[in-house]
Amino acid sequence: MQLSAESRDILRQYKTLIDGRRAAAGLSPVTTAQVVDSMCEYMICQCAVYLAGQFILQGGQGMPPE
Repeated sequence: MQLSAESRDILRQYKTLIDGRRAAAGLSPVTTAQVVDSMCEYMICQCAVYLAGQFILQGGQGMPPE
């Protein structure tokens, strides 16, 4: 997967924040892949998301016909 420098920097910032809080709680650090997986899991729990210039309603609404 190729990410822009800006996206890599954003992921690095979130990972640093998460790892700091996990360390304070006595937990091990996470990988970047775990952060991305967690972001994806969070998005599917939302009623709608805006990605790549598209507003997507969850549950199949707002999806183009197949």
